[in-house]
Amino acid sequence: MTDLQAQLEIEFAALSQHNLEDLQQSTASKQLLLEQLAESSAQREQLMTQCGYSATPDGMAQWFAALPEDVRPASETLWQRLQQALEQIQRLNLRNEQVLRRSSRNNDQLLALLRGQNQRHTLYDASGGKGQLSAQNRLGKA
Repeated sequence: MTDLQAQLEIEFAALSQHNLEDLQQSTASKQLLLEQLAESSAQREQLMTQCGYSATPDGMAQWFAALPEDVRPASETLWQRLQQALEQIQRLNLRNEQVLRRSSRNNDQLLALLRGQNQRHTLYDASGGKGQLSAQNRLGKA
């Protein structure tokens, strides 16, 4: 989990600096870590099923309740730390997604400017409705 968090930070830096090489390396590393996380999660689900519990939050609560008293607090604490790490990873990933979308939108706007396209002269608007009439007239004339 710590390695995945670090990779998300590296990915953020690469996205912010528009560093394609670092982004490609980070993506490859992140993919491997996500595969390991998925494998670990599948193993946990399989073990829970073998022990007669579901891999849901209710199943985990039942499993914790069945643990001996001397082991239960430490196990619950470790589980909470894992859940917090997953939430942090989710926030970091969402942040990176937002940076990527913003960068993509900016690139699309720059390309449109270079192509001489005017945003007011679009055939369809963002909701799929009819855009500016002037764009439709040009298309009809063509």
